Amino acid sequence: MSLRTGAASSSVRVRRAVITTCLANGIEWYDFAVYGALASVLASVLLSPRTESEALTFIFAVFSTSFLARPLGSLLIGVRADRFGRRGPLATMILLMAAATAAIGLLPPWSAIGVAAPVCLVVLRTVQGFSSGGEISTSIAFLVESARSGRWGWYTGWHLASVGFGIAGGLAAAAAVSGALSEGDLERWGWRIPFLMAVPLGLIGLVIRRRLDETSAFLAAAGVLSPTPLRKVWRGHRPAVWTGLVLAGTLAGTFNIWFVFLPAHLVAERIHGLSVALTCAVTGLIAAGVAAPLLGRLSDRIGRRRVLLAATSGLCLLAIPAYALATGGSLPALLVADVAIGVTLAGLVVTAYVAERFPVRVRASGVGMTLGLGTALFGGTAPLVGSVLAQAGLRPAIPIYIVVLSAAGLAAALRAPAAIPLEVLRREGDRGRR
Repeated sequence: MSLRTGAASSSVRVRRAVITTCLANGIEWYDFAVYGALASVLASVLLSPRTESEALTFIFAVFSTSFLARPLGSLLIGVRADRFGRRGPLATMILLMAAATAAIGLLPPWSAIGVAAPVCLVVLRTVQGFSSGGEISTSIAFLVESARSGRWGWYTGWHLASVGFGIAGGLAAAAAVSGALSEGDLERWGWRIPFLMAVPLGLIGLVIRRRLDETSAFLAAAGVLSPTPLRKVWRGHRPAVWTGLVLAGTLAGTFNIWFVFLPAHLVAERIHGLSVALTCAVTGLIAAGVAAPLLGRLSDRIGRRRVLLAATSGLCLLAIPAYALATGGSLPALLVADVAIGVTLAGLVVTAYVAERFPVRVRASGVGMTLGLGTALFGGTAPLVGSVLAQAGLRPAIPIYIVVLSAAGLAAALRAPAAIPLEVLRREGDRGRR
């Protein structure tokens, strides 16, 4: 085989790995998004009769509890991926997520089974949280190990784009059924459709992932794998864990306030209808998905730190005026606000930054510990924080909370080192520019 043929073959393998990983990842995040999109409907169907704001707060409390399982999934599945390979957990996680999502769509209402309805909802959301945690630690490790390190920003940008597109798909499905059906039909049976779509989507993702090959980087490192990767991460990479955790919290917390809590809040406050709120959110997520690979590639060229500084500074400046636009009652203003926040969030190149902090032998565990804990502590609780503030009459504090998250992210970005650790460079064998 000539060098040119070998390079072309390698390029094809990289593209196939990126496409299959991101496509399946998007399907999984579709499943996760449908819950937030239909939060206001779930509140009226699965809970005992109560005020709309109280019901919505409870639904977002359930959203938060599911994130408690996310670090567990990240750590347990990350350790398994570091010890036995990336391929197996990728297939298992998408199957688990699809099953839990479809089961939510089959739940009987409160009027039929009473308190068992919210109890089952909590259990199934916990399974979803475990699955999404295991997904993120393993899929990011698989993705970066399938590509040259000098282009990790570009490829992990596509990973973030697949999250945005997957969530946009979930919101779009919810917007479609809410726009096509009357409120009565939506609550009686229509809300189940987006959840049950998880079955065919999950099977597609499973077929895709079962065809993946193990990464060559993992196979090459098989002789030096650690039997206790979590201990290695904590002892040898603690500064990277703390910095990445805060940056992940900024991304997840702002993302969930804006694209999970805000649409339901706009509906509860009678500012916009559900279909309008979700359609604008979908537009913002698509904008984020388009921008993420481009900003990721920019970070390959000028450095992660500079892009992170620009994105966190932008969020600090945008949060309050964007929230005022979003809640002012104007549809064009809401659309502009959603797109502006979506594009700014795309500049948080956290996945590339975190992945390159850890060498192959502990990468999935390091990513799992960092992103799993960050998203659970800040992302999982963000919609509940927003709902509690709104119910307490402290709506102006909601964008201030985003400013606080962004300021913490800015401080972490200022402390972030500009270069990839030498250990990672040696292991990966590519001194790509940062």
